[in-house]
Amino acid sequence: MNYKTIFIVDPVKFERLQLAKFLKQESFTVMGFVSLANAFGKRNPIQCDLLIYILRKGQTDMKALERVKKKDRSLHFILMVQHMDQKVELDPYREMGFENIFTATNNEKVREIAYGYLAPDGLQSRPETPHPVPLP
Repeated sequence: MNYKTIFIVDPVKFERLQLAKFLKQESFTVMGFVSLANAFGKRNPIQCDLLIYILRKGQTDMKALERVKKKDRSLHFILMVQHMDQKVELDPYREMGFENIFTATNNEKVREIAYGYLAPDGLQSRPETPHPVPLP
């Protein structure tokens, strides 16, 4: 498994950090951003393998998602819906060329989808290192 990068875009700082800690693994770099413009701006040279975009009423811009897709066609997307009554139709996005786009309603589902794409063979196991001082 290669080293992977995850971008989390959420305007709410506390929840963005909470999701980043929930997804944290040795093989992943998790970066948080307030907006898509910050994540894919000219000042950020890092390419991401997975974009998690948190949808919030009145705070997210779905048109910006289309501009990101035009730049990078191989990017995987997870749209996290915060409210159960909020529905996102994925068919129009799939018609526009979004092949790997999913919705999730909680952190567990986000982690399941992310690990499924970024580590399909499973996560690397940590090597066992002996204790520095031998125990009697």
